[in-house]
Amino acid sequence: MARKPSGLRTAIKVAKAIDRASKNAERDRQRRIKAREREERAAIRRAEQVERARIRAEKQAIKDEVEYAKELYQDRVEERRITKEEIINEYMR
Repeated sequence: MARKPSGLRTAIKVAKAIDRASKNAERDRQRRIKAREREERAAIRRAEQVERARIRAEKQAIKDEVEYAKELYQDRVEERRITKEEIINEYMR
């Protein structure tokens, strides 16, 4: 005569399946958390790069402006020198 199954084996299988499913769900949750953190760090890095690029552009604009001002000054100095020479030559004649 065969023994009647008590259902304990089935209950154990169900408990193990539930345990595996919860472990997999926890792993997936951890993966999603890590992925989100990586994305946040990447976004922060991109923002920092943009900020550094903006600062570099501002510094370069200031340098260009100073260089342009120097050129304008040199042009004025040269014009004054030419004008001065013309005036001196006019009186020397």
